[in-house]
Amino acid sequence: MPVSRNAGRREGRQVRFFSVVFFTLPFLLFSPAVAVSLTSAEQAPDLLRQASVLFEEGNTDQAIGKIRDSIRQDPASAEAYDKLGEMLIAKGRFDEALESFHAALNIMPSLRTARTGLGFALLAKGETDTAEAALKYALKLNPYPSMTHYALGLVYEKKGEYEKAVAQYKEAVKTCKRGKK
Repeated sequence: MPVSRNAGRREGRQVRFFSVVFFTLPFLLFSPAVAVSLTSAEQAPDLLRQASVLFEEGNTDQAIGKIRDSIRQDPASAEAYDKLGEMLIAKGRFDEALESFHAALNIMPSLRTARTGLGFALLAKGETDTAEAALKYALKLNPYPSMTHYALGLVYEKKGEYEKAVAQYKEAVKTCKRGKK
């Protein structure tokens, strides 16, 4: 079957295109710029661990710096935003904590610790009704709810609903004794 001149040209262009891709792709994949971005993404979990250690040691300002570095390396880490929110609450920076918990929940809506942290931050701002709603939702997600029960007890205590508060505190103790923190 005869081949048209256009078909031959097309085949030639396709061969040249695939040759260029075949020979340049390895250089693109292993270029320093790509290697740096891979290394950066791989550094994020280590930075998160370092931040957690610093926070546990009481170096909250340094921990916040490390966790922000981790977030810059991996902005899709719900865990990093959650941990940052916890640190910001410890510093009394409740509006920033709320932003951080919302960022975590935008990435992972069912992150129970972020829901509980959201409730704590709202409570600290005096938004008891919103805190109550956030914490009740956290209870639905949370297989280890002692901290959430405790936070809900704080909400009820602040609202003057002492019987509900005591019931939540008792539930917190009960679940904690069962090892469900």
